[in-house]
Amino acid sequence: MATPNTSWKPWQKIAFRFFFPFLALSSYLCWDTTIYVVHGAFYHNQFDLGILYRPMAATCYWLDKHIYHTGFNPQTQQGFPGDNHFGVVFYLTLFSISVLIAIAWSILDKKKNNYDRLYYWLCLYLRYALIIVMFGYGIDKLIPTQMMPPGVLAMTTPYGYLNRYFVLWDFMGMSPGYQIFTGACELVATFLLFSRRTAVFGYVLMAGILTNVVALNIFYNVTVKLFSAQLLLYTLFLLAPYVNSIFQFFFAGGSKAYVAKQFVFKSNSKKYWLKGVLTAVPWILMLIIGIGTYYRYLRKTANAQKEKIYDVTAIVAKDSLPATMDDSVRWKRMLLNVYDNHAVIFTKDDNLDWYKYDVDSVKKTFSFHSGPDKKTWKTLSYTNPSKDELQLTGDWKGRAIQVSMKVLPLESFPLKREKVKLVGD
Repeated sequence: MATPNTSWKPWQKIAFRFFFPFLALSSYLCWDTTIYVVHGAFYHNQFDLGILYRPMAATCYWLDKHIYHTGFNPQTQQGFPGDNHFGVVFYLTLFSISVLIAIAWSILDKKKNNYDRLYYWLCLYLRYALIIVMFGYGIDKLIPTQMMPPGVLAMTTPYGYLNRYFVLWDFMGMSPGYQIFTGACELVATFLLFSRRTAVFGYVLMAGILTNVVALNIFYNVTVKLFSAQLLLYTLFLLAPYVNSIFQFFFAGGSKAYVAKQFVFKSNSKKYWLKGVLTAVPWILMLIIGIGTYYRYLRKTANAQKEKIYDVTAIVAKDSLPATMDDSVRWKRMLLNVYDNHAVIFTKDDNLDWYKYDVDSVKKTFSFHSGPDKKTWKTLSYTNPSKDELQLTGDWKGRAIQVSMKVLPLESFPLKREKVKLVGD
């Protein structure tokens, strides 16, 4: 390879000695995210990210106990980096390791004039890591899968009972058109990164998109604040050399070109090998993610169509309980097929009881359970007086009850009936 003869300033060399290990090591999260997305595209069960981090758990626990003191406990807390104790410890550890590497590197490599070659390869690697990760997020919105339209749970839960995360998810899911638009923007920025000629515009567009994403994640308590901030840091790092030229062009009334240094293999076979890898790997991964996302969209849509709301029309206590019976026993509404196979029972005191449920069409029973111990299962007999009616009879929390319910169509909610209007009435 040909190496341009340039000399970096001392602060540039020190900064690079820190950012090189920090950005390279933190990119592990990009690949675990890719594994998670690919797995989720083809399998119903979620991939356990903790498997990828279990070897680190003991070390992180020791570091936290003796150095960081954040209160991380791998026995009771999530074992993968997110907006949690493990995430804080993980990033603090990467930061500490990078500082130590930067110090040792600065002592051992004082005479080095530049790191142009390492910088080139780091930028190339980060650019393609961004391409793969952001394609996954973009296609998940272009095929509106990430935020599905509000289902039976969202439509029946009072607004004041929702947390910020669900408010944001329902806001995005309620308008598939807007979600598709945001996904298209992410994909445009992603594809601009493929070519060196359009990469700078891609960095600018991606920086704007990710700044908005980070702000939404922070202010709506979405639990990927640290990871989205990491992706924004990658984008700003890649954009940094061009900031002066961009400022001169837009704000100083002039122009100043920045010519990025390129390193080219002298051997044709190595050139073709590199081009093949940089073409085949991302496109194969994107094809897999795209196809999988489409099938996941079909699954989610099919599950959403199975969701049902049953409003309680009458509830009778067989043992003649007084009208002041515990409100936790009285039902107000029942939701079925929430998150695939869950039932949610709204009680008169506005509590939500969650259960997994099974239906035995031969014995005509509903079994509600929240654990593997069948002794705790609640089994009620059911009848269907009509197509849209359901009646359950049996023992519930020590009380013999009979509950009559009727299906409430989602289309009965004004939010579901409202259409997009370019011109109002």
